[in-house]
Amino acid sequence: MGKARKYDDPSAPLWCLSYGDTITNILCFFVMLFMFASMNARGPRTTNQALEQAFSATFSISKQSGESPLVTKGNKGFLLIPNPLDRHPIPRIVKRVKNLLQTTSMKSSLMVIQDDQNVKIRIPSKVLFQSGSAVLKPGSEEVLHALLPVISEVPYDIRVEGHSDDIPTKNPQFPSNWELSAARACAVVRFYAEKLGQDPVRFSAQGCAEFRPQIENISEKNREINRRVEIIILTARHKKTPAFSWE
Repeated sequence: MGKARKYDDPSAPLWCLSYGDTITNILCFFVMLFMFASMNARGPRTTNQALEQAFSATFSISKQSGESPLVTKGNKGFLLIPNPLDRHPIPRIVKRVKNLLQTTSMKSSLMVIQDDQNVKIRIPSKVLFQSGSAVLKPGSEEVLHALLPVISEVPYDIRVEGHSDDIPTKNPQFPSNWELSAARACAVVRFYAEKLGQDPVRFSAQGCAEFRPQIENISEKNREINRRVEIIILTARHKKTPAFSWE
């Protein structure tokens, strides 16, 4: 008769305990993924989509985070590269504007300026208006038409600024340079909204008179430089001021 087995003897190797726990955890993990993939209220999702969402916050491999995963050579890991769709738009807009303006006969008179937030197209007033007038002169539409592709493509707001020199106006229609510069800015805005069918909600007009000169108004040449219209593409997103009313 064989030897009786003691109840305190192990019935299986100790590694079986860890192995069983691991298998149970893996089972729970895939059950959770299956639940995420099949019980989404907005519609079914694949297991890959559920996996990407589950790990995006921890491992930053989601394209929505502004980075795209690139598998390194030998499949040893991920290399995160910037998402091309999230790169800063200003260099691309500046290049596009310069290419469009090259097609105009007044290209040598125009200037494209950029900073960290905006793209500014500077147009001398003499290109668009007669002296003392806020009516677009014949032929001025060429420049505004040339800019239409980029203005219609970008999703940003557009501000048009009118600037004058320091000589008082002689046209009785405009009591001061405030009215003249603002009327010129409005003429450009109206041209895009009414003649070219652009969304007027995106546009604003601003008259700056003679108070933002590029250089000092000490000669006619300097004054000519200061008389200008600037079309500004506002690439920076600004939060709107909440409505406020006095009780």
